[in-house]
Amino acid sequence: MDKKRITVIGHYGMSLLMDVERFPVVGETVEGLGLVTEPGGKGYNQAIAASRLGAEVNFITAVGDDEFGALCDKDLVSEQVKGRYIIPFEGQRTACAFVINSADKCSEVYVYPGAIRKVTGAHIQKYADVIAQSGLLLLQNEITAEALAAAVDIAREAGVEIIYNPAPARELPAEAFPHITCITPNETEAALLTGADPDAPLDVGRALHRLHGLGAKNVIITLGEKGSAVSLENGQTHRIRSMKVDVVSTTGAGDSYNAALAVHYMETRDILGSAKYAAVASGLQVMRPGVIANMPYRQETDEWFSRHKDEI
Repeated sequence: MDKKRITVIGHYGMSLLMDVERFPVVGETVEGLGLVTEPGGKGYNQAIAASRLGAEVNFITAVGDDEFGALCDKDLVSEQVKGRYIIPFEGQRTACAFVINSADKCSEVYVYPGAIRKVTGAHIQKYADVIAQSGLLLLQNEITAEALAAAVDIAREAGVEIIYNPAPARELPAEAFPHITCITPNETEAALLTGADPDAPLDVGRALHRLHGLGAKNVIITLGEKGSAVSLENGQTHRIRSMKVDVVSTTGAGDSYNAALAVHYMETRDILGSAKYAAVASGLQVMRPGVIANMPYRQETDEWFSRHKDEI
């Protein structure tokens, strides 16, 4: 097992990011103020963020036989991702995301998942040794439930710890929970996982208790500008404040958060300290426009963490 290597499974695709003054109502056309294209996907974002934060990274993904898919290996090489495991699917499109950012700093994201939804448990089994030899497995919901269950089983058998970011929101098979070291839902995702009304204010304490009851060892519910609630395996609960910064765009903040959490935890095995480090990384992310172009690097994040960790 390489204790310094993180394996991420998720999609690679192309993101089109447009700035608008406001979101349109149904049937209305709103003119864009700016347009950027860059590679993306939660899995890809988390892999790149972890690499920039100093981890050696494996990335398992899938692409179609199109112009976007042809760029995947090149993009991963440029970001120094050493473990590149790209599953090609003929006749399929590579994932694509449309990200709309409004002037009041809200975002809407529309995702076409493409080839990643063709990945089965059998595909994941082909990379069992890659997962088993990792120090940590970082997962989200971009792969199918079958593929996710296969990855969890491989990690469980090999004793590899798992950080699970349950986004996009969907239910998780009950048998997976006991093998999760730390689950990191936002408020909407926590509501879905615990049977609460996602349109009502979340009872954070109840949600934390419920997620532990399902089997998750450590739980972090991210609360946007309100920070996060951290509930540890030993029964302690903490509230962590967010960084006090001028927010430019929140797109990619969750991916920076989870990558930073994973990197710091892999190095320290300290969930609480890692949650504080993640708060700094995501705070740096939201200060700047774009996603990949402005994900923080290790030196900058360490410097900010050293100066601000007592404030959060």
